Amino acid sequence: MSHEGGGAPRTQVAVAALLIVAGVLILFVPAGREGQVLVRVSEGHGLSAVDAIGAALLAVGGTWLEVLVVRRLPYLALPPRALFGLGLLAGIGVGLVIASVFSGFFWWWAVGATALGVAGLVLVPLTARRRGR
Repeated sequence: MSHEGGGAPRTQVAVAALLIVAGVLILFVPAGREGQVLVRVSEGHGLSAVDAIGAALLAVGGTWLEVLVVRRLPYLALPPRALFGLGLLAGIGVGLVIASVFSGFFWWWAVGATALGVAGLVLVPLTARRRGR
């Protein structure tokens, strides 16, 4: 990650977002076209080779984006309550997505993904803007 130039990491945010979108699109491949389940996670959930590729892209892109957001937190000029609320919303989102995989909360992943997405829609544009603006 670049530290030079004083500008925002717009290219890095764009690449991380593209990795996330690619991972999500790969995870939307219908189960009938994914092939054999390699690892059974729970009833109704399993990891195929296609899922593993999508999850890897999503994990790399999401982690990269999270690092970019955390590194830029001092420049985002958000009040502490807003940061706490966004962090709580994102944490609840991740928790619901994980809980939906390992339990009977099958459709709660959509609620969790929405909560995580809302937090991302607030933080990512702020992260991509130039410093001092």
